[in-house]
Amino acid sequence: MDESESDRKADPDTYLLATTLVQPQNLDPVRATMLSLRAPGQRKLHWHSESPRRRAFVIERIAALDAQHLIVVRDGRPGEASERRRRKCLARTAWELDLRGATQFVAESRETSRQNGRDMKTIAYLRSNGTIGSALRLFHEPGPREPLLWVADSLASAYVAAHTGTAGYFDAVQHAVEVIRITADDG
Repeated sequence: MDESESDRKADPDTYLLATTLVQPQNLDPVRATMLSLRAPGQRKLHWHSESPRRRAFVIERIAALDAQHLIVVRDGRPGEASERRRRKCLARTAWELDLRGATQFVAESRETSRQNGRDMKTIAYLRSNGTIGSALRLFHEPGPREPLLWVADSLASAYVAAHTGTAGYFDAVQHAVEVIRITADDG
């Protein structure tokens, strides 16, 4: 799972979490594909570091993966804190994953352990109020350590590009992506 805040001018107050859903037997092949996409010397694949041509190449490979993807988009209120938007997206993502029978999901480690802790508190709260069951676990990993996070980064960025004027990237992968929009009116 990786996050993105949309372009503040073209798509203000929008926050999203992208998640790649992979069956256990497909984890190693998907990771191998993503590792093969790194350029020499790259620690991780990162959308914003890639040229438009490389982005197109990467998104074509992602479109061919044996995986499904989920993007939860929060259309927040003007001035709403990013952390609140993240919490709302995380809650919906966790609910959707629990509904699908997932038992674990990995988020890219945030800048501080305090921020990671906020995510964990959100999950604990969702468990305590019965929104999700006890089986779903959240883990944080550094971006370079988990190639599946590179898929989520690319999907989030392609989605933002589509909503700010460059649709081609997302068009290539949208067949495998479920987009769920939540608004500030949803709570």
